[in-house]
Amino acid sequence: MDVKRLIRLEYLSILELNGEGSFQLLQGQITSDMDKVSEINSEIGAICDIKGRVVSSFCIIPKARGEGYYLIGDKEVMKTTSTILKKYEPFYDVKMSCREDFKFYAIEEDKLIEYFPETDLKKTLQSYESFLRIHYLDKNYHLLAVEGEDIFNEGSTDNKQLWNLDEINNKNFEISMDTKGQFTPHELGYHLSSRVDFEKGCYTGQEIVARIHYRAKKIPKLLVKSSKKQIPTSSKISNANDTIIGQILSSVENDGLYHYLLSMNKNFEDEEFEI
Repeated sequence: MDVKRLIRLEYLSILELNGEGSFQLLQGQITSDMDKVSEINSEIGAICDIKGRVVSSFCIIPKARGEGYYLIGDKEVMKTTSTILKKYEPFYDVKMSCREDFKFYAIEEDKLIEYFPETDLKKTLQSYESFLRIHYLDKNYHLLAVEGEDIFNEGSTDNKQLWNLDEINNKNFEISMDTKGQFTPHELGYHLSSRVDFEKGCYTGQEIVARIHYRAKKIPKLLVKSSKKQIPTSSKISNANDTIIGQILSSVENDGLYHYLLSMNKNFEDEEFEI
């Protein structure tokens, strides 16, 4: 196996929830529907504050053994997420712990199928002999989670360029400590996927998120743009009249071009602009 096809994702870790109350705690706090999480289906989710701004984002899978779940996300954000959820720990039969013993890798879908022909693409969560495979959105890269002996480390790369490009092309933005509490779910396009479920019950910030979704005349949108110019992340985007119409969420350089994920605000009406 050409392990150089694997990308190490050392920024990821797990927040583990154990106990019968894990489901109810998460169902009452996260934006996605825990009923959709199963042994063959992962989900992406988020947590909002009381102002309806996103403070955490992650992928959710059930534990293989015992009652509980894994939240997979940025290491520091998972620590913050633990602090947020621990406030509710006394009311549920649940214990939480941050784990950094898992190793995470990304692999292209065609290589995944070539190296592991037992792969079933109908499943967004699959258990293999030595690792778990997790998939979400329509990404070209799948996430591999290895517990115990790391069978992929030798020869793999820590260059996340193609992983980051895949995130941008699929308009996926995950919260970091630098962006915690800055954006509403709609500003990040979370309402366009199962990350925000508008049929489930309440969660922190739900009333504000629902009001934006159902009552706002204009909803923010995400755009992917490419340019030969390098522009710092978080830069504001203006139109020809110098009106701010958006912001750069993330960027990556590939093959001489800079690729940007942009969050366009309510002032944007499909007008032309340059970056």
